[in-house]
Amino acid sequence: MDRRACSDGVRCDSSPDGSAGRRPAVLRDDATVEGLSSKELGRLGESLACFYLEERGYHIIERNYRCREGEADIVAYDEADDSIVLVEVKTRRKAATSLELYPEEAVNKKKRRRYRRIAACYVMEHYPVQTIRFDVVGVCIHDGRTAGIQHILGAFDWDADL
Repeated sequence: MDRRACSDGVRCDSSPDGSAGRRPAVLRDDATVEGLSSKELGRLGESLACFYLEERGYHIIERNYRCREGEADIVAYDEADDSIVLVEVKTRRKAATSLELYPEEAVNKKKRRRYRRIAACYVMEHYPVQTIRFDVVGVCIHDGRTAGIQHILGAFDWDADL
């Protein structure tokens, strides 16, 4: 599946061979997430997201970009789209029930508003920035060792939520 086909914010699941579906990443043999704190789990998710993005040609510019408005988990450059991409990473240990949200669905209106303000700071600090896109990467750790990765390109835009 072509990433550009997913730029309208719909779910974009793609494997390197082009087949659709959640793409699993396997943690190293001695790794487990059972004993990790929420902060450690978040860092692991961010690392997996960086690896995933780099695998797809993104250049990671910065992790944990901070300004007075908050923090963006990842700032990357998507050469194919010629865009700076602010990426919010949401990591969960595995959906306990079918009613539980996937991690990427937890980016609420408040978080989107904050990311817009963070993007404004980034533009002011790194002028000129031609295009900024907001992506969300959801990482769901299954069975303590396998991670499903969901990437939503253009998850939201500059326009305020109605």
